[in-house]
Formats: sequence, C-alpha cells, structure tokens
Amino acid sequence: MIGIFKHNNPLALLLLALLAFLPVITGDAMVNAALPAGATATFKTLSGYLTFLDGSKGILGEMIYTVLLLAEALILNKIIADHKLMERAGFIPAMSFLLLNALLPFHISPVFLVLNGMMLIVFKLLVTMYKENNANNKLLLTGFIVGCMASMNTAFLILFCWIAICIMIMRPASIRELLLATTGFILPFYFISSGLYLFDKLNSSMVFCPFSINFKLPSLSPWEWTKTGLFLILPWLGMFSFNRQIGKMMIQARKAYLVMLILVLTTLLICIFSIKDISTTLSLMLLPSALLFSPLFLSFKRNFIPNLILLALIILSLLR
Repeated sequence: MIGIFKHNNPLALLLLALLAFLPVITGDAMVNAALPAGATATFKTLSGYLTFLDGSKGILGEMIYTVLLLAEALILNKIIADHKLMERAGFIPAMSFLLLNALLPFHISPVFLVLNGMMLIVFKLLVTMYKENNANNKLLLTGFIVGCMASMNTAFLILFCWIAICIMIMRPASIRELLLATTGFILPFYFISSGLYLFDKLNSSMVFCPFSINFKLPSLSPWEWTKTGLFLILPWLGMFSFNRQIGKMMIQARKAYLVMLILVLTTLLICIFSIKDISTTLSLMLLPSALLFSPLFLSFKRNFIPNLILLALIILSLLR
C-alpha cells in the first residue's frame, strides 16, 4: 500500500480522502468544544462562527471539515515537493499528516484547523524568503499571521519566539527585518484594541486573557494516553531516521527542517504549560509533527516495515 503513496498513483488521492474521513467513519466526528486556558474573546468568537463544522450537526459540516483537512494535507505535500524537502516523497507527507490527525485521541477543533492552516502559510513564507533580496512584505505578513494566532490565546504569545528565531535562521541577521516582523506581530492586537475601544468594550482581559501555568494531568483513559504518547514520539523517530539525509540537502531544505523542529518544541511547550487542556492544544503540533514523521516511511529500502507501520497506525486510529 505504501508504494501507492510513494509513486504518485492517482489511487493515492482516493486513499487520502478516506484517511481524512476516518474520524467520521469511526464516529469521532463531534467537535471538541472545550476552551483551553488562556482562550481570548477572539478565540471564542471564531469558535462560535465555526460551529457549523461540528460533525454532530449534519453531514454538510462533516464534508466541509474533511475537505479542509485534505486541502491542508495536500498543500503541505506541495510545499515539500516544490522546495525538495524530501526526495521522491510522492504523497507520503500528506498521508503522514492525515494519519497523525486520525491518531489524535481527540477530534481536532475547527479553530485549531484554522491555526494549522495559518502555520502552513507562515512556513511557506519563511522558506521562500530565504533567497529574496527584499522580503519586507513577507516579513510583515509573517509577523501579522503569527500575531493573529497569538491573539487567540495568551499561551500562544510564545510563538513570537518561534518566528524571531526562524527569521534569524532564514535571513541574514538584521535588526530592521526583526522589527518589521515585530510590527506585523503587534498589528492584530492594535486592531482588536482599537475595535474594542470604538465600541466602548476595551478591557485588557478581552485582549490578553489571564493565563496560569497548570501542570495538573487531565483525566484520560489508558488508550488516550497511549495515543498521545505515540503522537509525541513518532516525529522524533522520523527525524532520527532521516538525520543523515538532511545533512546532504541544500541549505534551504536544512533550514526548513530546523524551522519545523523549533515549531515542534514551541508547541510542545504550549502543551506542557497547559497540560490540563492537552485534548485541545495537542493538535497544534500536527503540522510540524507530520513533516518530521514523514521521512520514517522513506528510510527503508523495502516496503514491508513502512506498510506495517501504516497498518498499525490505522488500526490504532480505529480503536476508541
């Protein structure tokens, strides 16, 4: 089966659609409505607008949700193919993205689906600005998108550290460029504050919801903890299996992997600081985890072990 995904077989698209629809098939299509600690008014408002994607409210929401999920998987796949981040990857990155999504012990919230889409855009901008002489617009846009993400949850403010480090990795060290990205990051908070002020609703708690670090473990079943642990381990297995090949890649590709590695660590910190809400925040790691996990399927000369891994993950995803 893994050969279908490796060789761009048209049948792979049908299998990808089935993987995207797997949470609905298993009856796990109901949206996790829990709000993580630190969720701002922006997060709550967006969550309210996206309730139509709740699978429990009809087949139309399920279909739209599945299409969006599949679109994100294919966009990730295209970015990897366009910038040659993997050799002969086929549809493996898209498959890995959808496999990890199915493995998640909790259905990914539509808001976090939007956040993953925003991460995809930022990743694309970071990779493409590497060789540009003048990347001012992209730097401003990168900061703005990450600022929009941070405006949804106080804990997401740490994402500024991610783009600050990544800009220094992808670009020559420049305070001016870092200030441009910082300006873009601040703009969403300025617009939100201005809007609240105009409607006489300006309150600091509306923009920065109080957030406290809580290391209390959530009450999860053994199966849910097993899947969570596996979800956290698989990206590192993929990274270690591909370590030698990364060293032989072009500088741009090596830096792209470093960008995603830093994002994994950043989102992991968010999950640890709000571990009580890991049922919602864990899906923040979906995009970087998929990229780092994908090489595991390409590190074997024969397809037996990759097929075994694929089959095992699908079976685990079906177990509830």
